[in-house]
Amino acid sequence: SKLDWTIRSGLIFVLCVLLIILPAIAIFYFSGLSPLLIFSFFCFMALPFIVVFVDILISPLVLFQKNKIVNHAKKIVQSNKQNGLITIGITGSFGKTSMKNVLVNISGEKYKIFTFHGNINTDIGTSRYLIKHQERISKANILISEMGAYKKGDIKKLCDIVNPDYSITTSIGESHLERFGSFKNIVSAKFELANATKKKIFLNICDENIKKYSDLKIDNNIEVIKVCGNKEVKNMRYLENFAGISFEYSGQIFKTKIIADYIIDFSIIAFKIANELKLNISEMKTGFEKMDFVPHRLEVIKNKKLNRTVIDDSYNGNYAGFLIGLDILNRSNGRKIVLTPGIVELGKKRSKEIHFCLSEKYAENVDLTLLVKNKNTDFIVDKFKKIGYNSFKIYKTVKEAHSDLANVLKNGDTIIFQNDITDNYL
Repeated sequence: SKLDWTIRSGLIFVLCVLLIILPAIAIFYFSGLSPLLIFSFFCFMALPFIVVFVDILISPLVLFQKNKIVNHAKKIVQSNKQNGLITIGITGSFGKTSMKNVLVNISGEKYKIFTFHGNINTDIGTSRYLIKHQERISKANILISEMGAYKKGDIKKLCDIVNPDYSITTSIGESHLERFGSFKNIVSAKFELANATKKKIFLNICDENIKKYSDLKIDNNIEVIKVCGNKEVKNMRYLENFAGISFEYSGQIFKTKIIADYIIDFSIIAFKIANELKLNISEMKTGFEKMDFVPHRLEVIKNKKLNRTVIDDSYNGNYAGFLIGLDILNRSNGRKIVLTPGIVELGKKRSKEIHFCLSEKYAENVDLTLLVKNKNTDFIVDKFKKIGYNSFKIYKTVKEAHSDLANVLKNGDTIIFQNDITDNYL
């Protein structure tokens, strides 16, 4: 794809070139070709260090520019909040985008919604998007923002920009554990949103970690609404052939093409927020039933001609999400197949433990496991061999695996893609 030059990357490139070219010209002019060749070799070997040096050199300028952008975005949000804009923040180790999808569809039946394209959920990304779309924000009634994090403090920075009236925490798991350093840090980071909320805090206490830590980690005096959606609905059932889920709530039957149980937990939270926003049950139902799949998150793709089903969960990269995918795969009547490279950013020790557990789950539930080779799949293969599970195949690349699917799949099969990590992890 085309390289997207940022101001920072462009400045680093220009300064690196100047740091190499100007001394090279001087050396050639005063000392000749041989010293120039030696200098060129030195620069080639030292290039990574030169890039890091330049990045450090410009860091005060980068920080100044970043603060300027973030402060501009804060003013945009604050100005629109004074004119009635309602802000909602969503965080969680997984489920942020699915939660946003439910909320946007339901609240969109009555209000104009502003939200963020794709996976924009960092402070600088959020700020630039807000500045770029000021006119759209001025016409919106509600702003909904996902809030991601790689370390403590990331979500707090986003809250300083968005200033959330309402907040939703969907889950707490081990995603990005390697970057956070500890599970304790993940827990603290996720509750930064709740502690910055201005009106009401909504927690999905179907998630055991949210249930366990919420009373300990929330020091905000704002009202906390604890929701476990599965306990508030009746007559939940799976529709045949991965056609979705239906359930009864508030005297109404709700149907959706979404296939994961957690859609119920997220939906009930969305309904409760919709009550806050004065939507009636009819508006909620209409918006809910318009909801489509979020791409690459348990997205069902059917080949009716060959009677094959693909469940694309390639954006999911956490253990809890993998288990949800396997539960869904077990609804299949035909062969059950998994294609995966495993899970990343767990740290070596935790990665081994998680992938050993995952191997046992695959051996118990899956007819054929297709692995894209990397350091994580070595753990899976080792465990497969120990427990005597031989129904697996290893590929060197994702491309090789996908190219072979035509030879592997048979009529009636269901295959789930679990995770689609980038090449730097392979």
